[in-house]
Amino acid sequence: MSVHHPVSRVWLGTAVGASGSVGAVVGGTVAAARDFKLVKEGEMTRGEAAVDVGKEAVGTGLATATGVAVVGALGVGGLLGLAGIMGVAAGTKYLWNKRFGYKPKLEEAKA
Repeated sequence: MSVHHPVSRVWLGTAVGASGSVGAVVGGTVAAARDFKLVKEGEMTRGEAAVDVGKEAVGTGLATATGVAVVGALGVGGLLGLAGIMGVAAGTKYLWNKRFGYKPKLEEAKA
């Protein structure tokens, strides 16, 4: 007879840390690819790009980890769990971008 044991919180902590790390790598990579083009076109300096890549890496990592933590703590799995992770992560990243996202300089209107 097997006994069902609930998922250990240790495993959840490991999953949160791992997903946050992967999210940071993906977010930083996507930002670097985007910002490389903006630097090349003169729309962003190298310094601005470096700061933006760092912010995107942190924000995406935090958002991913938050999604996994919330859905994992609720014990939701399967497709509903994936949808929940995406929803929580998207909301977290939206709030992050609102506060810390890159805001291009507006060109002065020509008189």
